[in-house]
Amino acid sequence: MEQNILTTVLALLVYLSSALFGGNNAATDPQRPPTASLEQSPSPVAVLPSTVAVSADVASMRTEPVTKANVIRQLNKGTVLTVEDEKDGWYQVTDGEGNSGWIVKWAVKPGYVTVPATLQQREVLGYYAESYNGDSRALNSFVQNTGTITTIAPFFYRVDQDGKVSGQTKPQLIQAAKSTGVKILAVVTNIDSSSNFSKKTVSSLLRNKTARSTAVREILNLLKENGYSGVNIDFEGVPPADRPYLTAFFRELAATLRANNLLVTAALPAKTAAEEWSTWSGAYDYQAIAPYLDLAVLMTYDQHYAGGAAGPVAAQAWVDSVLTYALRYFAPQKLVMGIAAYGYDWSDRSGRALNYAAIQSLITKHKVAPKWHEEYKTPYFTYTEGGVRHEVWYENRRSTAAKLELVDKYNLRGIAIWRLGYEDPGIWNLF
Repeated sequence: MEQNILTTVLALLVYLSSALFGGNNAATDPQRPPTASLEQSPSPVAVLPSTVAVSADVASMRTEPVTKANVIRQLNKGTVLTVEDEKDGWYQVTDGEGNSGWIVKWAVKPGYVTVPATLQQREVLGYYAESYNGDSRALNSFVQNTGTITTIAPFFYRVDQDGKVSGQTKPQLIQAAKSTGVKILAVVTNIDSSSNFSKKTVSSLLRNKTARSTAVREILNLLKENGYSGVNIDFEGVPPADRPYLTAFFRELAATLRANNLLVTAALPAKTAAEEWSTWSGAYDYQAIAPYLDLAVLMTYDQHYAGGAAGPVAAQAWVDSVLTYALRYFAPQKLVMGIAAYGYDWSDRSGRALNYAAIQSLITKHKVAPKWHEEYKTPYFTYTEGGVRHEVWYENRRSTAAKLELVDKYNLRGIAIWRLGYEDPGIWNLF
């Protein structure tokens, strides 16, 4: 009797198991993943992710959280979605075009809160630029420090209002980077033919969906054809009214590049608040764009600039406050702190940017002894020429060492130097 009862219970358990999880005769669902063992099954997620990205080659967004529900649209690998809710192995999501529906959990991954394998190290990124034909300063700096530099970003490309990308390519630089294991990112800017960052160009580009699609396609082709590891977007002076269009651009760019195993990075204007009104930083919605960036390079410099009053290029407390604000929206492993390799010389008329070598020449010429500002943690000095008083603030190895303390304090991904060849050579010993 007891044995019969036990047999009945076991049979019932087998039946329930088959009914709940499907047996050998279950119909094959083309969207169903291979059956995983218990050891491979993911652990329950206690916190709902804010975003997910499609990890399957193609996934369906459906009207209900069941495979028999109608398909709203097909989503390609890399598409980033906002998560609204979850139910029975499904996420309720919204895409960048406002479509809302359900997608099965196994087809997506939580939205890029982890760092790609190619970025699992402390970054020392160097921006590579040339001021004139034959300018070898950046190349010399790079060649001398390939053992320290992890990523190089050549400042060679621009995009126009129609999304067309143009610029030079240096195959020898790409080859040199690859031969030493250095990642290489193509910098794409909104600089126009007059060599200035153009608000008109970038606004026209961002507001036109067709132009954005062209830009994404051309950037993808540029990276693949030349063997770049990814892109570094440096759009400056974006009108604050274009805030949603800039976010849309990063979303579309990430969907395409990530599907091709390419990195999406950007140079971001430094700020300490949302500042949606700001003509410099207002267009950059940190919270909205964070899911789409693998690295966010903060331009933590030009606190004081040539067109304004004299003062430190990047005072320590100001840099700290910029980082603190950015860390509200970016994981520390995504944040790269910008390091200025230059300074400014202000007179009563205007200011001018100078690299470290030029500043040293001024010190020698005018026989001045630079001072150290203990609060700002930067060097400075004054001199008089032609009856005009000059005030110089700049960055050197000592101020760089102070800023590196912030990298450790917040466990940031690393630093980015603007620009190679302008720096105090002594900074390399710090790394």
